[in-house]
Amino acid sequence: MTSVLTRRTFLKGVAATAGAVMLGGCNPSPPAPIGRLRVEEWTALGFPSPFTYTAGPGYWRMSLLFDTLTWPDSTGRQLPWLASSYKQSEDGLVYTVDLRDVSWDDGAPLTARDVVFTHRYYTTQTFTPLLIGVPREDVEVVPTGERSVEFRLPRPDATFLQQTLGTMPIVPEHVWSKISDPMSVTDPKLLVSTGAYTLTSRDEAQGHELYEAKDRYFLGSPFVKRIEMLPAEDTLAALRIGELDAASSEAQGARNELLTPFRENPAYGMISREAGFAFPLFFNMSRGGALADLRFRRACLHAIDRGDIVERLLTGNGQLGSQGWLPPSHPYYDGGVRAYPFDRAEAERLLDETGYRRRSGSGSRTNPDGSPLRYTLFIPDLVPIALAELVVASLGAVGLDIDLQRIDLVRVFGAKLSANYDLLITSYPGPSGIGPSGDPDILRGVYHSRPPNPLHKATGYANPEVDRLLDAQLSTTDVDERKRMIGQVQRIVADDLPAAMLYYTTFFHAYRKSVFDQWYYTPGGFGPGIPDVFNKHPYITGRKEGLR
Repeated sequence: MTSVLTRRTFLKGVAATAGAVMLGGCNPSPPAPIGRLRVEEWTALGFPSPFTYTAGPGYWRMSLLFDTLTWPDSTGRQLPWLASSYKQSEDGLVYTVDLRDVSWDDGAPLTARDVVFTHRYYTTQTFTPLLIGVPREDVEVVPTGERSVEFRLPRPDATFLQQTLGTMPIVPEHVWSKISDPMSVTDPKLLVSTGAYTLTSRDEAQGHELYEAKDRYFLGSPFVKRIEMLPAEDTLAALRIGELDAASSEAQGARNELLTPFRENPAYGMISREAGFAFPLFFNMSRGGALADLRFRRACLHAIDRGDIVERLLTGNGQLGSQGWLPPSHPYYDGGVRAYPFDRAEAERLLDETGYRRRSGSGSRTNPDGSPLRYTLFIPDLVPIALAELVVASLGAVGLDIDLQRIDLVRVFGAKLSANYDLLITSYPGPSGIGPSGDPDILRGVYHSRPPNPLHKATGYANPEVDRLLDAQLSTTDVDERKRMIGQVQRIVADDLPAAMLYYTTFFHAYRKSVFDQWYYTPGGFGPGIPDVFNKHPYITGRKEGLR
């Protein structure tokens, strides 16, 4: 029986996904301001300051209040936002930014000093891994005028435009320079910002927040005037009965029976995003033995009928995982990566060949020395139990004894960071916020021997050539050359198989056409790479592309 993972349960796991929305007002064609927008309130997201939000859903709430220097529209292009203009030097080492003539809520002007202060403040504090917009440390930020600043990099960075200029929320120096512990801030009076909205009320116990538009916002009065965040358990059901005007499927996937009422009713529109979320299987290679044996890992993947799993759990609304990690829909995907189709006979052959033979009179296999071959598979609450049970059954069919153990997310983090596990199925992106369709530098977080965040690292894996390529792709400004290197990484790691990507899920977002039809999924995600629909751009501009 398939376990249902509710939005509340999912957020207890602190994963980035999508919510549900109700809007009141006029059809924005031609554009007319929308008076009210109601979104499902997310729990466990932290206070919406730039230093206390939690993961992707917390980031997008915070982004309603605080602005970045650039911000993407539906094309994924980074638009000048707080910046009036920006440019990159030919060698990729200097980004020059000119600021708009903008004031903070208290009337003080935004200056280059605020930008310099913000970067220094972020890079001299210690934050949790759930704060996903922290910029890199080794950048020199220099004011070149009252409203102009240079970011001077020690080496080119292909991700810098999105990951820093388009992600780092700018804060006022005159407010935050007086705060030594930013993670302790919970006073709404300190949310002095340049953003399009003001946090008018917040009741964490009741699950309610209210954001109201600033009529004098520097890009013009926001299109959506009022955003209410309210508790909701089943968002698609709420959409059907009229309590909400838009709703997104769960990150772990959606079956056709949930989507059919919206597909068949012309009053609704629906958009989708392939590979919004994923479920990888990690092998703890650092434990040695079979887990460090390539043929054993390959046998495990051949033994799992991933197509059957996608059909059973999602009625086909997903894609088989690529062992180069990036999905086929990704612009940097390499179609030459090694594939591991379901082939139970090949799995049996590999296990026999490597000496993991079945005991006589028993279907179970042993190590070459005769000791039992038995492992424990950990899964967190946000991984569907049905997925784990199908994996265990598949491995059992080829003689591998696997004990299944569900553990809470804190233990998952601990097990992953301390390499204290055998097998582990996790959700991706989980707390990192950057989905499998984000910038290809996500591969560095999984396969580099020294990743920027070890939560998704392939445990025990180190390949000097992969390290070299991942470092080189980050520093190149040539798109074709970067694609070549990223493709090479995908082919190597697919051969080495330190982690097995089981499948990707498709995101769906249904909405009432007559209310608001400007929804979109941002290519590459917004902010650091958040894959859901809650880009603030259409709320503010009333359009999918450009500014006013």
